[in-house]
Amino acid sequence: METLPDHDKLLTDRALRCAATELNVDSSELRITPVSGGFSLNRRALVSSGGRTIFVKEVDANLLSDEGERELGWLKKDYAVTRLLQKTYPQYVADWTELADDGYVLMTSSYASSDGWLWQPPTDNSVAERYISTVITAVRELEKIKLPQELIEELQLQPFVARELGLDEGIDQIIADADIRRRLIDNYQKLLPNQLEINKRRCQAIIGLLEKRDELIDISVRAKEFAKQTEDCFNHSDVRSDNLAFNPQTGELKLVDWNWASYVPQGSGATEFLVDMARHGHDVTPWLGELNVEMLASFVGFFLIRSLKPPLKPGDNLRQMQALSAAVAYDLLELM
Repeated sequence: METLPDHDKLLTDRALRCAATELNVDSSELRITPVSGGFSLNRRALVSSGGRTIFVKEVDANLLSDEGERELGWLKKDYAVTRLLQKTYPQYVADWTELADDGYVLMTSSYASSDGWLWQPPTDNSVAERYISTVITAVRELEKIKLPQELIEELQLQPFVARELGLDEGIDQIIADADIRRRLIDNYQKLLPNQLEINKRRCQAIIGLLEKRDELIDISVRAKEFAKQTEDCFNHSDVRSDNLAFNPQTGELKLVDWNWASYVPQGSGATEFLVDMARHGHDVTPWLGELNVEMLASFVGFFLIRSLKPPLKPGDNLRQMQALSAAVAYDLLELM
């Protein structure tokens, strides 16, 4: 069998050795299945042998400009926070996790689509309502977690979200620079043809916003109010469907990728999630009361300016997600 170069592999031999040890088989007996979704720079795959499957995430320093230092820190934090939550809210995290090979390989329980788990918003409206309600309940419960300051520092859960979003200069750059506004309008016009009808309307609305400097200034003022809010609620800090496994048969929910976890203002997790659901075309108006309005305002400029960056890699849809998130946040802000 032809041997693939490392850059073409789903996982390197190092990660496969770790998985084989965990599954108690030889590496040659492993079945490797790609996983889709998300915007991770790490190698990821499902690894199976016999009747057991695990999820493997690997930091490959050879693919990263900083030799993987940041991703290694995130992998360690993901593991540590998951272990912590296994003791307090086990229903919301992986049942099992292991950090191997000096921190380069994270292995967890698998919640595979073939076993009935959804990794994207349900298409059936009644299932989608249960999905949204389940996630909202989870983020509310997680907000109640109180930890001693030394553990917050050890796990790097210190607040940063309100400051980073509320004081982000993206909206002010957009207000000050007509060329940036023009480029953004061009991008949205290119996005329009292939969007859901509701997102076409949102893109057209934000094109209109970009021609109204006074309204942009009002949004900037509201965004800065977010930075003043108290950050005393525990949050996953990236509550999107890519990071959620939901089993519609059992109603179980699992959140993954805890590397951004931190303390945030109340309602932040619900706001992240509802923006994502609306972006996928779901009606979130029954949950408008869960939204943090100032966070919505901060999302507009934060995602707008980042949507102008070049793609991370060919075919990456991260910039489209950012552009649509800004448009959805503006649309929801208008409803409040």
